[in-house]
Amino acid sequence: MAVVPRHGKGARVLLDEKDLSDFLREVSVSAESETADVTTFGDNDKSFIPGLRDATFSFEGLFAASTAAVDDIANYLDGALGGSTKQVLTVDLQRSTGGRALMMQADDTKYDVSAPVGDVVSVSVDAQASGGYWGGRMLRPLSTKANSTVAASGSAVATPGTTAAGGTTGGGCAHFHLTAVASTGEIYFTVQHSTTGSTWATLITSSTFSAANFQRSTVAGTVKEQLRGQVLAGSTKDVTATAAIAFSRRLRT
Repeated sequence: MAVVPRHGKGARVLLDEKDLSDFLREVSVSAESETADVTTFGDNDKSFIPGLRDATFSFEGLFAASTAAVDDIANYLDGALGGSTKQVLTVDLQRSTGGRALMMQADDTKYDVSAPVGDVVSVSVDAQASGGYWGGRMLRPLSTKANSTVAASGSAVATPGTTAAGGTTGGGCAHFHLTAVASTGEIYFTVQHSTTGSTWATLITSSTFSAANFQRSTVAGTVKEQLRGQVLAGSTKDVTATAAIAFSRRLRT
């Protein structure tokens, strides 16, 4: 099958409750696995066994003097250096339901501001993943839902790794990013799964939020063949929210 190239300009970077996409120029996610040499006498070829997995991410963007701009966000990240709260990152590579998502939680390790005499002022951040890197799918790309009287359900997504016998058994991980809430109200998220796409059961339910926020949740056990994400109202119904949901099946142990 022929490769369908994708242009990098379509990527979206969600970090905690912030959408950094309008200010970033580059994001990189790197994952690797250590190996241990188990070659013994008499072997003609080296043999290895897999060891610990590791992942890092970095991004670079433009400095701008605004509380919504990346320099303010980077200062927030700079303040997180050595902090106890890990950041939740989702890189949406396609901005579409079912599109590829790169997911991890991480600690900041480096924060730089660069002001060259002949170029723009820029910022960059490096971070170390904790608990692994997850390749997933966007159940709901970042979008705005007005008047939450009725749940906003994303389209069903048949994510990789399913089987005809009933999905996968390794559990999974969900990222919820709520970047904005207009008017007073409460919002929460669910991830639902289904075998046929006609009968749905709730797999994960988030906390309830009344302002921009985020959450990373994991679940054990069976994840059925099809998934969808929902944005729902709490006790106050008339509320507008901008939110995204990503999910990854844990296919490796």
